[in-house]
Amino acid sequence: MASKLGTLLSMVLVYIAFLFGVDFVSIQLAYSCMDSLATSVSYKISKSGIINDEIKEYVRDSINAEIEPVGLSYSYEEGSTLGYYLIKEYKFVSFERDPLELRIKRYAVINLYK
Repeated sequence: MASKLGTLLSMVLVYIAFLFGVDFVSIQLAYSCMDSLATSVSYKISKSGIINDEIKEYVRDSINAEIEPVGLSYSYEEGSTLGYYLIKEYKFVSFERDPLELRIKRYAVINLYK
């Protein structure tokens, strides 16, 4: 009886550990997607000079994330850097909890690509 109970308990612990592993891999995948999207977003910001509605919609449609500027201003003059955050929420698989906010900070040089 004890070996059956031990086997059952170990299977439950292996299942929980597997779900934590799934969370770690999924968070890394979301971060990688955000990082690759940041490259094309930086190019678009550099061309337009501002974070406009087209860029916000592009980010929302691509990976269901949001974009926010670092400072108070949404636009700068030519040659300056514009910082922005890409923000995505991640809901855990392993347990019920508030969603985790993944946030990366990147910069774009205005009018670098003319």
